[in-house]
Amino acid sequence: MNAPTPHRTSPARPRSLGRARAVPVPSTPLLARALPHVDWSDAYAVPVPRGSSASALEWADLIFHSPPAWVRGLFVAREALAGIAGIERGGSHVFETVSWRPGEVLLGTDQAHLAFRASVLVEADRVVVSTVVQVRQRRGRAYSALIGPVHPIVVRGAMARARRRVALETPRDPAPATPSLPSICHHVHTT
Repeated sequence: MNAPTPHRTSPARPRSLGRARAVPVPSTPLLARALPHVDWSDAYAVPVPRGSSASALEWADLIFHSPPAWVRGLFVAREALAGIAGIERGGSHVFETVSWRPGEVLLGTDQAHLAFRASVLVEADRVVVSTVVQVRQRRGRAYSALIGPVHPIVVRGAMARARRRVALETPRDPAPATPSLPSICHHVHTT
């Protein structure tokens, strides 16, 4: 008879730790006037790593300018297919900063087929990325239908990677130093 294999225990960790979750689109001054008309929108949030002081601009740079390799691959494919479909290519200007205020940055572009804005909002306990889109023509509707199922996967993947990078760059609090105890040894002097 075989002895039971001991199982290893590890600290409990929620599976969703660091994953982006769908949330309601927040009401912010930048989003309120981002586009004249919004055809569709969504928002996702990740928890801010403990001790992080990363700004909205730093989060936006990590999310939109340093995405995972598989997201960069999708953008390369999108650029190739855009030319074939007669849709304006994105290029490097797609995720330019449109506006900002403390705690929030708004990125986006206006193209013939659609306009979009992405807000990166840093709150005390979470970072929220919201996307608002205005479809402008038939090609824009077709493009939205095509990217609609992929968009949440891309945004969530880029946010999760950004969160991991921020967590790695956040200094850890050193272990609290043990206070030195006063010496309790007394010398007995005899006279």
